[in-house]
Amino acid sequence: KSLACLPLRWSVAMDLTAICRVLEATQQSDHQAREAAEKHLTEATEGSPNELVRALAAVLAESANVTVPLRQEAAVILRQLVVGIRTRNSVWARLDDPTKKVLMAQVLATAESDPSSQVKRNAGQVVSETASKVASEFNELSTAWPEFLPAISRFVGSSSESTTRVVALQVLKDMVPDLGDGFMEQGESVIAMLDGVLKDGSPEVRSAAIELVFQLVEDLAIEDVEPLGRVMPAVISALQGFAKEGKEEQLKEVLEALCSSADEESVFFMENGLDTLWPTLVEIASAGAATFADEEIRHSAMEAMVTLALNLSEFFIKDGTQLERLLALNIEWLLEVEEDANVWTEEGKDDNDDDCDDDVVGIAEENLDRIGEKICEMYEEELMGMIFKLIRAAWQAPDSNWKHARASLIAIQQVAEHIAESAWVDQCIDFVGQNVAHAHPRVRYAAFGAMTEIAFHHSPHVQDTHHAALLPAIVAGIKDVNIRVATNAVDAFSALGEEGLDIEELESFADDLLMSMFSCLQQGQTRAMQESCLTGIATVAEIFEELFEPYYGHVMPALKHIVANALDEKDRILRGKSFECISVVGSVVSKELFTPDAHEVMQQMVQLMQAGFAADDQLRESVREASGRIADKLGKDFKPYVPNLLPMLFEVLKNRPKQMDGDDMPDEDEDEDEAEDMTLATVNGKFVGLKTMLLEEMKECLDLTNTVVESLEEDFCEFLPTTCQNLLPLLDLEVCADLGERVFKSWELLAEFARAGAEKGLIDRSVLQELVAKFLETVVGAMASTSMPGNNKSDDDDCDSMSLPTLALRMLQVRAVGVSGVIRKAGSGILTADVVQKMSGILMQLLGTVQVSQNEAADPKSLRRRGVATTEESDDSDDDEEGPKVTKQNVRFALADVAGALMTTNPDEFTQVALPIYMQLVQQLLRPDASESDRSLAFYITDDAVESLGERSVPFWSNFMNQALQGMVDKSAMVRQYASSTIGGATRQPIFAQMAPAAASQIHRILQKQGERHRRRRAVKADALQSALAVDAGIRALGDIAEHHEQRLGEHAATVWSMWLSNLPLKYDQDGGQRAHRQLLGLVVRSHPLVTAPQNLPQVVSILAEVYKTKFSNDSLNEDIAKAMACMGEAPLKEVCSSIQEKHQKKVERILANAKAGAC
Repeated sequence: KSLACLPLRWSVAMDLTAICRVLEATQQSDHQAREAAEKHLTEATEGSPNELVRALAAVLAESANVTVPLRQEAAVILRQLVVGIRTRNSVWARLDDPTKKVLMAQVLATAESDPSSQVKRNAGQVVSETASKVASEFNELSTAWPEFLPAISRFVGSSSESTTRVVALQVLKDMVPDLGDGFMEQGESVIAMLDGVLKDGSPEVRSAAIELVFQLVEDLAIEDVEPLGRVMPAVISALQGFAKEGKEEQLKEVLEALCSSADEESVFFMENGLDTLWPTLVEIASAGAATFADEEIRHSAMEAMVTLALNLSEFFIKDGTQLERLLALNIEWLLEVEEDANVWTEEGKDDNDDDCDDDVVGIAEENLDRIGEKICEMYEEELMGMIFKLIRAAWQAPDSNWKHARASLIAIQQVAEHIAESAWVDQCIDFVGQNVAHAHPRVRYAAFGAMTEIAFHHSPHVQDTHHAALLPAIVAGIKDVNIRVATNAVDAFSALGEEGLDIEELESFADDLLMSMFSCLQQGQTRAMQESCLTGIATVAEIFEELFEPYYGHVMPALKHIVANALDEKDRILRGKSFECISVVGSVVSKELFTPDAHEVMQQMVQLMQAGFAADDQLRESVREASGRIADKLGKDFKPYVPNLLPMLFEVLKNRPKQMDGDDMPDEDEDEDEAEDMTLATVNGKFVGLKTMLLEEMKECLDLTNTVVESLEEDFCEFLPTTCQNLLPLLDLEVCADLGERVFKSWELLAEFARAGAEKGLIDRSVLQELVAKFLETVVGAMASTSMPGNNKSDDDDCDSMSLPTLALRMLQVRAVGVSGVIRKAGSGILTADVVQKMSGILMQLLGTVQVSQNEAADPKSLRRRGVATTEESDDSDDDEEGPKVTKQNVRFALADVAGALMTTNPDEFTQVALPIYMQLVQQLLRPDASESDRSLAFYITDDAVESLGERSVPFWSNFMNQALQGMVDKSAMVRQYASSTIGGATRQPIFAQMAPAAASQIHRILQKQGERHRRRRAVKADALQSALAVDAGIRALGDIAEHHEQRLGEHAATVWSMWLSNLPLKYDQDGGQRAHRQLLGLVVRSHPLVTAPQNLPQVVSILAEVYKTKFSNDSLNEDIAKAMACMGEAPLKEVCSSIQEKHQKKVERILANAKAGAC
């Protein structure tokens, strides 16, 4: 009979043949038959669960008549029916009592007596799941399932078969997460039982017993498992026995269980037998590769050791010997490499990987990285001392060879990222330098690899301190006879150059470097070398900027040749890197030189975009990045490509998240490689998701859209209607705040250039008003309806979890930043007084809704319009790909930014309808018992008020100005920053004269105390960065006081000017730095008598040279600096430069050259 003839609603009297036929079909290779069987099972699950469970139990009961595969399948399906899976809900609650009893009796019987050990195990899994269903406490089992405990006790007894004892122990292990605490409450009977099975004659039983012990340790509180310490000697003895007797299967299983248990509860093992366990693990991990047939045994022993060391780092540091042995063992693993250099070269030349080495080499590398990351946090000195002690011992050993040199370099490379002390960095670089010319290519290769890591993670110290030694080694390395060594040398240069190398440091090596890379690129010996050379050439171009033009004629034809000929599928990354290199080179030379090649390359990239890219095609990202750079360079001349480009971008931006049901949610049992990567969020109480690959592509498209808008400026008005139509729906997306940031950036740019278009008559002003109105209607409406259920939730929730409170906060912050930006870019005359009043009311309501803890800080890298730390000084370890970490204080600052935008664009309307209530808020935030969070928010608001409203704010100064003067020395760095900024903004008002001496004196004392340290330090951690921003704000305020109230300072004016100059340039506040350096240049141009006095002029020139073409300047300021220096005259300027640092002298020479060439 076919499956189609089986009854869809099975009866109790259903015959055994029918159910067996269904089970047979589930195992067939015929997809149609298998699908039909699954359909029958699903329908039976929904319509006849009792009958289905009874039928499957009957299959288990017929062990004499039903084959093992069918009994196994029956047990598997029963477990699924009890516990529930993605495609089958649990039926336990819908089963009647008689069916439950049938199931419970049968699975116990099968677990005890089925002739197949595998069927027994499968039945045991049903037993444990059923036990967790019938009882929430271990002691409840005696009444809920009276047969269970006697059966398990009988199974464990020595009279049972070993497979039955194993099943019983596995049942108990599976029950630990739900019922383990009750199990341990049985006291001495548990310890006696465990002690017996740990000494069982069967290795399978001993293994299952150890796994049960480790599961108890893993899942229960340490105080609950304290009695298990008494059985640890038996556990370790059994583990040692497996190793000696060659019981690899059992040894592997218990070691894997140990790794999992130690990861959760290492303290238990420290207190119970670590002195015996550790040598056992060392012996297993240090066994030769031939000792065990299964390499995973050594791997698991090592993993257990590393896990224990990381979780017990303080204990291991104090002991020293155990950690040192662990480091030594990992370095020994690094010796198990391919010895034939030719094989290594040939096998790894295309992808630059070391797949020919033993797996333990890669494991050891990862282990050293993990150890460095964890232990360097607190014990860098001790760890690095051990590593260099081991390195010295390896070099001095009688059998020392090239493999020991290589292993030492790899060890340094893996921990280099985590070092903080410059002295250790220097020692690592010195050791690397000793090996770049080693006789063996694998040592040279490792040396350049270590150099790459150290240069990347320790910029600019390595660049500033070691460039003179490293660059000659790199030049020689690129010419190495071994192609893999040469490739790594190029990568080392790229790391050194990308992370802070100056043109003056590189200039004398540039010709040799570029000619070597040009040669390697054209020879095309390997793709890896070509790809590395493309990155290296781009790095030189970015450092040299306009001085790269002499090389343009050599490099551009070679790059275009690769683009035209690298058409093979395996060359797509190479072709993509070529596009990127072309765009980088083009971005630094003159527009006139690059334009013909830019148009040629753009035509090729447009063809690729029109053809489309596969989801995982890396060429896609390269093409979009290159297109963005070319658009930025061509500016309005990029317009011919926009009609073809925008539709492709908008098509990607039409993707939307979909609501996720149970079937769509990721299954924790699903293999990561098979699971589709989804970005999930909870929106309005429902799960929504979007493929992460699509999300990333949408981000790329928005980035490119924004670049195109910026490039065309007001000429983009032609494409404004279509763009707004496509971007408006994106304002409602909440699946990813990072995407939202890009969307709001797009609207800022559209508002900015719509305003420019209206001013130039390209569009009617009403278009801009309509654009802003639609934007605000959508976004402010969403802000006003924001639900904040997370006010009682921990503010440390992980942003990436996308829980509703966190996502609500994040989206509120993103929207507020976007609204602020659009209002500022749209400019004055767009919003009416009614709109200003309505928005101000919504903002006040939201500020009252977002409650913060007593001293919650804002992230100094948050999206602030003014007073932002330059990203060059941000700490990689603190960065999040999704932007700054969201805090409620950040959200309050973002809301205050919207009010600041209204002050800027509509000062009269804001003063009339909103300023009084905001000043009342400020007064409340500055009450005597105010928290740090409130005080910082108050001065954040007053900073905008005095800056944007000017004299309109003066009537309210009594609410905050004296407090601001005191706030400059507040214990909170953020309060100090915005109090100082408030003082600086107020200096433009004549009435401030009465406060000028006191404010200047206050700042002078601060800089006397902190100025020297501020000039020397490189603040990267959040607290140090915030302190640095506060000092920068004080420096800027001091300059404002000196300029606007010099007469009021009287005889102290010269001291104030000198203090200001000695603390320039600013190094952290990017916007504030540009303003302060513009102020300095203005004083020079006006020949201010104190600033341009002979004793001060060298310092002034050094400051301007240092900030030229950095983030602390801008294009306009760069041009004016060059003009000012050119106007000083060559001879006078040369005399001034004779007393400044050599690097500043070279910078001045560049500035003058740029001024003559018109490339400022």
